[in-house]
Amino acid sequence: MPILLKMNLGCNFECNYCYEKPIKTNEPIIDHKAVEETIRRLWEEGGGKGEDGEPKKDKKGNYRGPTITLHGGEPTILPKEDIERYLKLAFELTGHSGIQTNGYLIDDDIIEMFRKYKTSVGVSIDGPWPLNEFRGIGTKAQRKKQTKRIMATIKKLRETKLPEEYWRKDKDGQKIPRYLGVSVIAVIHKKNALGERREILKQWVKELDDAGIYGRLNICCTGNPEIDLTPLEAVDAYTDLCDFMLEKGLSRWSPFKDITNSLKGEDEVVCVFRNCDPFSTHSATSVLHDGSVGVCLRLYGDGKIYLRAEKESTIRSDVLRQTDCKDCPWWEHCYGGCSGLSKDWDWRNKDRYCEMYKALFVKISNALKALGVKKKRKKKSGRGSGRRSDGDHTDGIEHFDGNTHYIDSDSR
Repeated sequence: MPILLKMNLGCNFECNYCYEKPIKTNEPIIDHKAVEETIRRLWEEGGGKGEDGEPKKDKKGNYRGPTITLHGGEPTILPKEDIERYLKLAFELTGHSGIQTNGYLIDDDIIEMFRKYKTSVGVSIDGPWPLNEFRGIGTKAQRKKQTKRIMATIKKLRETKLPEEYWRKDKDGQKIPRYLGVSVIAVIHKKNALGERREILKQWVKELDDAGIYGRLNICCTGNPEIDLTPLEAVDAYTDLCDFMLEKGLSRWSPFKDITNSLKGEDEVVCVFRNCDPFSTHSATSVLHDGSVGVCLRLYGDGKIYLRAEKESTIRSDVLRQTDCKDCPWWEHCYGGCSGLSKDWDWRNKDRYCEMYKALFVKISNALKALGVKKKRKKKSGRGSGRRSDGDHTDGIEHFDGNTHYIDSDSR
């Protein structure tokens, strides 16, 4: 159960496609006592506390409990003492911490906090200029300058000197950060996925991967035809990107990584491909400014704040199994996609980019068959339940459980 700290929904940017616009506020009043009490309660309920009262660990000494991530809005617009307050709390409860940020305000003081509290950093950026022009604030010239600064910050974060215990080796023997890892969320839209700009995007992804930086390529979904890819454009863009990943041997980028894991029968799969309950959204347990617990903020498009139901249900899958999803060969891998991206913004409908995901399932499934990769046997689950909705919603936060490396896929 990833715990997302969303006490502050204000932001220093005005990104064109921000899904939090209906509920954004630049004057947050945070009840710190209530928020901290909620964090501790959720952490305990999620199995974070061991019998000795310390963070729960397995026999190898690896933490086994909910992750805690400072989210937003933009968390770095908070006073630095508040940033440290919550990174420190996450560190005390879990042994590490996480943050999702646009990266623009990160300075040496904040980087030192990241070092101190073993913070994995997810940076939201859609590529080098001009791919990133939907993000930021002000004129194109100002947004270009902001993009260059964020790109430089990503490089600086990756090159930050870390103590030896912060490092580990991956399955290929490559030395990578166990803590203070850097990952990226790039939102895919008309300004970075069409024509020559897609080629720039590919090169950028390859450069990041070569530097040990991975992440997620999220489909943009605003309802604005000037921003969103059409369904056919999305199929073309993502299948082309998939071919590029296969050609270059890039295995750690979502959604391709998640689809591959799902087809192989593995549990490390992002929430988009899980059985999401829109009234609970286990994958996005959002702690709000007054200490209340909300659902995934993608479901707040009408400007209202909805609190999380105490019990999870299979209501959405029960509904979708009465539609054309019923006979879909990819149902057990998809479950209708994201509740927040449903057609007509109605969770009773499937994801509006269903055809794009189907195309990826077909392509990656055929690649696995050609390589002779066999699917793991899955335990039978209850009626209509399928894969539980506890995949990580942090969209890029990099973290480790023992020798297992997760990006955007925390299924503990």
